[in-house]
Amino acid sequence: MGTSTPSNPHLARRRAERVLANQRLRAPATQANTTRNARAELRRHARWEPARDAVWRLLDAELTSEARVAILGAGNGDSVPLQRIGSRVRHVALVDLDETALRTARRRQSRKVRRRIELIGHDVTNGAADRIATAVAAGQVPTPPHLLESPLPGAPYDLVIGDLLYSQLLYPALVDLNVPAKRRDAVISRYAPMLTRSTVGRLHVSTPYGRVLHIHDPIAWWPGHRQPISLKDILASAERDPRRAISLAAQGAGPRHSDPRAALHAFSIPIRATALWHWQFAPGVDYLAC
Repeated sequence: MGTSTPSNPHLARRRAERVLANQRLRAPATQANTTRNARAELRRHARWEPARDAVWRLLDAELTSEARVAILGAGNGDSVPLQRIGSRVRHVALVDLDETALRTARRRQSRKVRRRIELIGHDVTNGAADRIATAVAAGQVPTPPHLLESPLPGAPYDLVIGDLLYSQLLYPALVDLNVPAKRRDAVISRYAPMLTRSTVGRLHVSTPYGRVLHIHDPIAWWPGHRQPISLKDILASAERDPRRAISLAAQGAGPRHSDPRAALHAFSIPIRATALWHWQFAPGVDYLAC
């Protein structure tokens, strides 16, 4: 009869840490986003309901019963009104590099909506963000990526949503790799606009009607992270003039190099409507969503 070796929880934890470290070095951008999805606390789905309502106000008039919709950066599905979208349209493609998170998003929906949801595991940068972050971690100067603005898998769609992913394409990986802040800022300023432009281009060529909703987080507030303008003042300005409100938000510190508006301008794509709302990411952590 064989004998079994008693399990050692400390050894198992060290092995898990080594696996995570290896994954972080091989695919740092992918791993950073997957890790954050896994850490999502349960209460946030209820807390983010006002943000989902704000997104729905933009989508309500855009969706028809025969529409095919793609949501890029869908993750756990907390920041978009997935149940309402799926109840209205014929087909919803959830696209994200984290397929585990996508399965969580679909599992939360009603049976009727689940039948309409397709899960697509896909890195919109085609590995470019991973290659940039890996080179930076090795102390190298990344080669500017060759980015193809090809349609998303499953295209064409009637409507495509870019769901708060632009600032997450590269920044989380550099943070998790402990890249010094000065070096991190230099990398973001050089490469984030390339990744954002490519992503925006891919969304727009994925719909023949040019109907894309880009959701971005231009500025945030949390303890110790002071801003020269308040969220209250920006939202008050947005009620009168959203463009003026965006100019106010630009006075603060935020992921300006990942703003899809700059890419839209570069492509000469007109912006048909703009809305801003409060996104309470966590207790004491408040974002402006645009």
